[in-house]
Amino acid sequence: MKQYYIWLFSIIFLLFSINSEAQKNIRDSSIFIPSLSINYSFHMPLSGSISESYGGFHSVGSDANFKLPNNFSLGLGFEYHFSESIKDRELYFKDIQNDNGYVIDGNGQFAEVFLYHRGFNIQLFGGYQFNILAPNPNSGPYVQVGVGFMQYHTRIENPGRTANAVIDDYAKMYDRLRNGFSSTQVLGYRYMGNRNLTNFFIALELTEAWTDNRRSYNADLSEGQLGKKLDFVVGVKVGWLIPFYGRAPKDYYYY
Repeated sequence: MKQYYIWLFSIIFLLFSINSEAQKNIRDSSIFIPSLSINYSFHMPLSGSISESYGGFHSVGSDANFKLPNNFSLGLGFEYHFSESIKDRELYFKDIQNDNGYVIDGNGQFAEVFLYHRGFNIQLFGGYQFNILAPNPNSGPYVQVGVGFMQYHTRIENPGRTANAVIDDYAKMYDRLRNGFSSTQVLGYRYMGNRNLTNFFIALELTEAWTDNRRSYNADLSEGQLGKKLDFVVGVKVGWLIPFYGRAPKDYYYY
């Protein structure tokens, strides 16, 4: 989560650095809108190594988006992945567990070992917004394409750190760390309220990631599970938008 907070504060600083003193009227015309979003997504792996190891997972993240007056947009996004949906749990420590399926700790007791899916995806993206089915020229359906880097692994936790075989560097033999180039296609709808109070979006995403195993030794994987894989993940994302732009005065004065 430390990566997420560093990312969030960096983007807030960037957006406040942009000159937004020019007064705008979002209801009358398409305008330049820098914004920061806070997002939640649910993802479902469809194929590839990620589908072999994990079930559905959640993510939280943020996007810095710059909508241009011509309705094109550019931005940078980060999302942190997490879940407890681990497939084949019983196979992770098959070489070091007893006949009952337990890992024995340094005290000769059954060790508590918990597995979690963790990962992230960071992308540069560009898109276009269509001014249809919208309350103003700055809302409407949009399409978006992103490219970046995705990584995921299995986090291994042993409370009390009593099982030396699954902690520290030994845990890396079982965590199935993979990463690589990613690409995402998005179809969504963005709503920018006329009074700058209600701003949100909802989107359907398809992500492809060309990942490779990054550990030199993998104790629990067969040869067929190693090497480069093409992962497909579909997801639904919702987010709250915080726009940074000046507002036009409601009244005009003549002298």
